[in-house]
Amino acid sequence: MIQQNSSLSASEKENHPSPNLLIRFIIGGTTLLVSISAYFSYQAARNLMLKDLRHSAFLEVQRGNAEIEEWLHVRQVEVQTLASTSTVRSLNWSVAEPYLKAEVKRINEFFLFQIANPDGSYFNTKVGRANKNIRDRDYFQKAIAGKSNISDPFISRSTGIPLIAISTPIWSNSASSSSPIGAFQGNVRVDHIAEVVNSLHYGVNSYAFALNSQGQAIVHPNSALMSTLEKPAPSLLKIGDRNLNAIAQGMVNKQQGIELMEIDGTKKYVAYMPLQTANWSVALVIPRQNIESRLQFLDLIALIVGGLTVTMITVLWQVQAFEQAELKKSKAAADTANHAKSEFLANMSHELRTPLNGILGCAQILLRSPALPNQEQYHVNIIEECGSHLLTLINDILDLSKIEAKKLELHPDDVYFPSFLQGIVEICHIRAKQKGILFVYKPAVNLPTGIHVDVKRLRQVLLNLLGNAIKFTDEGQVTFNIEVIDQSPSDGQTVKHRLRYTVEDTGIGITPAELSKIFLPFEQVGEKKRQAEGTGLGLAITRQLVQMMGSDIHVQSQIGQGSSFWFELEISEATDWVQSAIAASEKQIIGFEGSPYTILMVDDRWENRTVITNLLQPLGFNVLEASNGKEGLEIAIALKPDLIITDLLMPEMDGFELIKLLRHTPEIQDVKIIVSSASVFEADQHRSLQAGGNAFLTKPIQVDELLHQLEQYLNLVWIYKQSQPDGEKAKEATTANSQSTQLTPPSPQILQELVILASKGNFNAILKWADQLEETDITFAPFANELRQLARQFDEDLILNFLTKYAVETV
Repeated sequence: MIQQNSSLSASEKENHPSPNLLIRFIIGGTTLLVSISAYFSYQAARNLMLKDLRHSAFLEVQRGNAEIEEWLHVRQVEVQTLASTSTVRSLNWSVAEPYLKAEVKRINEFFLFQIANPDGSYFNTKVGRANKNIRDRDYFQKAIAGKSNISDPFISRSTGIPLIAISTPIWSNSASSSSPIGAFQGNVRVDHIAEVVNSLHYGVNSYAFALNSQGQAIVHPNSALMSTLEKPAPSLLKIGDRNLNAIAQGMVNKQQGIELMEIDGTKKYVAYMPLQTANWSVALVIPRQNIESRLQFLDLIALIVGGLTVTMITVLWQVQAFEQAELKKSKAAADTANHAKSEFLANMSHELRTPLNGILGCAQILLRSPALPNQEQYHVNIIEECGSHLLTLINDILDLSKIEAKKLELHPDDVYFPSFLQGIVEICHIRAKQKGILFVYKPAVNLPTGIHVDVKRLRQVLLNLLGNAIKFTDEGQVTFNIEVIDQSPSDGQTVKHRLRYTVEDTGIGITPAELSKIFLPFEQVGEKKRQAEGTGLGLAITRQLVQMMGSDIHVQSQIGQGSSFWFELEISEATDWVQSAIAASEKQIIGFEGSPYTILMVDDRWENRTVITNLLQPLGFNVLEASNGKEGLEIAIALKPDLIITDLLMPEMDGFELIKLLRHTPEIQDVKIIVSSASVFEADQHRSLQAGGNAFLTKPIQVDELLHQLEQYLNLVWIYKQSQPDGEKAKEATTANSQSTQLTPPSPQILQELVILASKGNFNAILKWADQLEETDITFAPFANELRQLARQFDEDLILNFLTKYAVETV
């Protein structure tokens, strides 16, 4: 009986966070959420303020455009008004010249006025009649076509000065005329446009420029970019600066806006807007800080808030990191302890399984012997059952770690239920008899004959409960009761039985304080004397196994009166148990078809080798033996066996190295290898299979599993023993008895050698002597056979009595 350790393991602490961690998580999470909200609020406010600042900068460009637009519009109206006068319509320059010169002086904004004939010849107030022609000028062609327009800057052909032509058609007084009779224009200097553009500013180092319809600069601080029709300069549409290209394209396409881009190696804002009266566009270049400097206060506040947030989160993270480091130290200490425990479990399991392999192996050999009387067979069955129970106890320790790691699985199979229960009852009868108490078995009359269940785990549960009841009962009785609670078909075909298993005793009982602890691992309750009798793991594993089966264990107890444990399981009824029972009882393997196979057994323990040898030699196998991996490799290379069975832990060369060398030796690299080890840890099994083993056979070796693997890897066809009539069996027994009485012993010297070997327990050497005697002289065959049978029982007293008897008779 057991109780739980009071302290949590490192892994449990990881799964149960402390209140401090929860508080830090809440504070950190709240801080993070508030900071995120503040950040998005800051971004929204900043974007809104930046939008207002950008609009303010754009208004400066809009102001310059409006001023230029108004000036050009007034000049265009003045030109249209003069073109409508009768003086200009007369196209008589001698009449019009004094009038237009007077208008140039009066208006004072025009450089000259000019009248052009439809053929492109013209007169102006600066040169009078010009000898050149302007019919190729765009502004003239538009005016003759009937459209007023404002030209791009150009160099005047009559004066050589950069001018802008404001042109309008001259219409005849006649209503029937549909085409202009000439073109009138007033030319203005570019200077006024440049003054307005250059007056646009938005802070230090800002500047403005204007582009014509071709993307060429009309006004620009960089004189190299200034262009006219007569003095072309590179268009901004064609220069290598991608950002200026994009801005120029937008300006030529009559777009407007304000954008942040890299110009002259720094980020700058560019606000641009087209003119309506002329095919030009004006832009204002503003250093980024001129606009965004007003956001610095807002950015500073955001920076302070962000810094505080980062600081708080960093502090929380540092605290958490410190605790995690401490937790890792605790976990490392726990892992070290677990590793030490695993090493201990591995070594203990190996040391216990090795002698148990001999016990169960010999029991299975005896059970396969046809000459074993029924009474002795009954006792051998009890030995085999007790040995299996001992193996179950060893597995309890390993199962606990598997259950905790959730790696234990149930493997149900069909079983003959009465026989299964009888085996458990036989073991408990023996234990109860040893203590001098009564064991009562009360099975229900309507129990199912066959059930589908994990036999190993159900046996483990029942033996643990019954074993505890016997252990804590000094007088009275232990009662094992099984009853059918319910029976119902689950799907119309499979019948399910709900069975209640009850174990009652008249033992010492359990106190209420201890009753809550009995199913908890690692600590026992009750008297110290009784605690030393068990592992303290039985009930913990038992309850978890029952829970895996879909139920739970209940308990009632009174001090001095005894205890009662019970649980209920829903178990499916099975029908295939009949075939498996017949195969197990009637189909005994006595050999195999075909020529003999050679098997090499590599193990450092002679008892393990003897078990395999004595199991397989009677079936027709040639069995070779090696005591370590080095010797096994030499024999394998020399004799090339059909299959190798090898242990893992051996001196000189272990099983892993042996398998590796076998797989790298060309002449035997394809030999089948079965790894047989007392180590049941999955890591060793996987490692052995990865090294090149074909299968894994757990010690203590089960005959059925061994034969199954031999059948699989050697493609065997078994020969089964045929049942004989009782008359023939009696005849064979009589013949065997008559032969056993006629034994011819060897010389006294050989008998003395055999006595020495028996006193040392060297049964393997005795078996070799038996083979040697049989080969030397056929008359020694009955003696050798009897000697062999006695040696296989591993009983020193029995074989010494046999040898001493013949040694005395020989003398």
